[in-house]
Amino acid sequence: MNLSMSLRFKVTLAVSLLLAVVIFTVAYFVAITQKNFLIQQISDTREKTLKSFSSMCNEAVKFGREDQVENAINLLVSTYKPSVVYAGYINADGIIIYASRDNNINLDSEYKRRIKSFSKEKTEVYTSYGGEQIYEMGMPFFINGGQGAGTFIIGFSQTVMNKTIDRTVEDMSFEIKKISLVVMTSFIVVSFFFSYFMFVKPLNLLIKASEQISEGIFDVEIKVKRNDEIGKLAQTFNNMVKRIENLDSMKDSFVSSVSHELRSPLSAIDGYCDLLISCVENNFENSKEQVEKGLQIMKQATVRLTNFINNILDLAKMKANKLEIKIAPANIEPLIEEIVSLYRPMVAQQQKNISYEIEGEIPELEIDSERIKQVITNLVSNAVKFTKKNGNIIIKVFPTSPGYGKDYIEVWVKDDGVGIPKQQVDLIFEKFYQVQEGEFKRPKGTGLGLTIVFEMIRIHKGYIWAESDLGKGTIFKFALPK
Repeated sequence: MNLSMSLRFKVTLAVSLLLAVVIFTVAYFVAITQKNFLIQQISDTREKTLKSFSSMCNEAVKFGREDQVENAINLLVSTYKPSVVYAGYINADGIIIYASRDNNINLDSEYKRRIKSFSKEKTEVYTSYGGEQIYEMGMPFFINGGQGAGTFIIGFSQTVMNKTIDRTVEDMSFEIKKISLVVMTSFIVVSFFFSYFMFVKPLNLLIKASEQISEGIFDVEIKVKRNDEIGKLAQTFNNMVKRIENLDSMKDSFVSSVSHELRSPLSAIDGYCDLLISCVENNFENSKEQVEKGLQIMKQATVRLTNFINNILDLAKMKANKLEIKIAPANIEPLIEEIVSLYRPMVAQQQKNISYEIEGEIPELEIDSERIKQVITNLVSNAVKFTKKNGNIIIKVFPTSPGYGKDYIEVWVKDDGVGIPKQQVDLIFEKFYQVQEGEFKRPKGTGLGLTIVFEMIRIHKGYIWAESDLGKGTIFKFALPK
């Protein structure tokens, strides 16, 4: 639970921080954009005000109505106070019509002195004696084909404008903060529950299932029906559990098989040791045949035990990548001939047949002869074990591989035994795996022989596979590089 809460807290914190960064960035750019927009809007308003009142004064001057100019100036200052600090007009004769926002005599005198004539539009920013920033705009106007009639001047308060902009931006920022707080709170709550249902809950199921597996309970399944990574993780976990359960079952079967593999030859050795001791006590009277038979059986049991232990040791070395391989040029045909000669008496005794065929000229291979002999021996032993009475075991060697091309030779070990179910063919090379019994009775084994064969071929950079029809036999095929 602590882990879950920690994960939920981390997800919520991460999402919240990301959202905070996004909101801060958006708010910052909105504030900058709004400020620029207000500055531009005020600038446009000033331009329109100047042009509008200039046009009004121009019309009044044309008709000799300077009293209307004075009224317009007073209206402008009073209407746009405090943004408009002062406004004035000076005619061609130097007569000034002037109005100001303040009643301060010193400032009034300063502003009035700025009402001067000039021949073209101008703007100027300066600081008044009172410390206020003034944005001054002036525009001359003309009558009678270009004759100068006067100049209209307005002084806008830049300080008031800045305060207005700052206040507007602050108000907007306050609204953004309120909205952000609501969004953040809602998002934190949503992400808290979202992280629980999306991550914490399925992970809790995985943790609980893992704890059950650690206690040896394999009958567990994660029921998470999703197509995202969590769903794939759950499906992979379920597959892993099934795999572990199968391995556990195979290991149990392996232990049972090992017990049989050890007990049977040891029992034979123990029994015939007692027989030999009895023969010794009776001075071998009338027991020559029994002694020979006992020694042969003890020898067979010893070989069986030795092979079994060697298989386990080889498998352990393979797992640790410490298996010694002595690669040298060798011809595979003498190895096969030796193996067939070795098995022929035993196969004949079981009323079965073994033979080999070389389908063309086989080149020398870079192989470990003893290990490849071990591979073929294991495959032949397996074939003999599963082949019924009067059945055939055939070894075939081809100079090229139909599946892997001319750079490989291919070897088959074919039997007409009980076969392997198709759904189990791909599993037979796995450690401890034994084909499940079906309608055909199969001898018991340890499930190690084919695993060792697979690893040996892999170490030789070759390939091995099996083809089988249930009840009709099996062909083990492997390809080795030339």
